[in-house]
Amino acid sequence: MHRMLLGAVLLLLPAAAPGQFNPYAPPVQVDNDPRTRRALRERAVAYAGPSSREFVETQGDAAVAALFACSQPAAGKLVEFHNSGGLAKLPKPGDLLRVIAQPGNGDDVLLYAIQHANELSDVDCFDAYLLNPLEYAYALRPLGEGAAEARARRLSAHAATIPWRVTLDGRAIALGGGILAIVLFLWWRRRRQMA
Repeated sequence: MHRMLLGAVLLLLPAAAPGQFNPYAPPVQVDNDPRTRRALRERAVAYAGPSSREFVETQGDAAVAALFACSQPAAGKLVEFHNSGGLAKLPKPGDLLRVIAQPGNGDDVLLYAIQHANELSDVDCFDAYLLNPLEYAYALRPLGEGAAEARARRLSAHAATIPWRVTLDGRAIALGGGILAIVLFLWWRRRRQMA
């Protein structure tokens, strides 16, 4: 009887029990309580060292998440990268920090970004890297190839909206110019007849 009752209770429990890992679930949200966020920043500074204070304070929650996603030596390299100005040279540093913080990225994504900072300063290379950083970090795909695809996407999206407007504007200008020429010709002709 007790076993049947226990079985019934287990069947009624929700499928997502604590301790189960769902790789498709969104990342855990940081508590919005200011005390909790401040405590996390202090823990991040303690984890990465005193030189990380400015990095943590300027980059905020994204820096905290990225530091905790890395090993301590890699966290130190991230702080050095920021303090040297390398992180600021990238198009969207906050986006890189959020990608580093994603589960399974951490050290590998960070170290590749540091080693290829010059290439990643290009917007298309950077965008391609953020889409699937581990493919580039593990040398499964050349960054130039991804950058070319990102550039083609960006230009095709830009071209999809602009040429229609340019063509319409060009036609409108030509039509307006033609009408103006006819009106001026008729005005000139009428004025000549009256004189």
